[in-house]
Amino acid sequence: MQMILMLFFAPVLLTGVYLLGRSRAQRESDARQPTSLAKKGGDTESLADGPAAVDQFLYDRCCRYMADRKPFLVESFSLGDLASVLYTNKVYLSKTINYYSGKNFRSYINYYRVMYAMELFRKNKALTVTELGSLAGFHSGTTFNQAFKAVMQESPSTWCARLRKKNREYPK
Repeated sequence: MQMILMLFFAPVLLTGVYLLGRSRAQRESDARQPTSLAKKGGDTESLADGPAAVDQFLYDRCCRYMADRKPFLVESFSLGDLASVLYTNKVYLSKTINYYSGKNFRSYINYYRVMYAMELFRKNKALTVTELGSLAGFHSGTTFNQAFKAVMQESPSTWCARLRKKNREYPK
């Protein structure tokens, strides 16, 4: 139990120790300057010059939580909700997601929703596009269509029709 707690709170403690070690002037200067999150020359440069392992650990925990608990199925799921579950703040989590996934939070969530909708359709080909979007946590069909097209480079109706046709030609 102690090991689990230590693994869970280590990133928070390391970040706190790092920030406490910096002077107030340095922290205020950092807050005024935009942080470049682009990876330079393939380096795994960390956010705000902190330890890269902490950032990667947070991102890994975030991905595991998304895959295991599927919080993206709740339409109102927000960055604040995810940050509180992972015991971090919204800004740090947002920058970590941006850095490691190359997506903003909304795109990151929509990616998981689209993948879930595709999984649902593979299991039940009778579902309509509207039903898929709703079951995957999207507010509207338009939002679902836009997100699906951003991820898959084709509309959900085209993808579904192609999959149905493929199954008719090559049944299991």
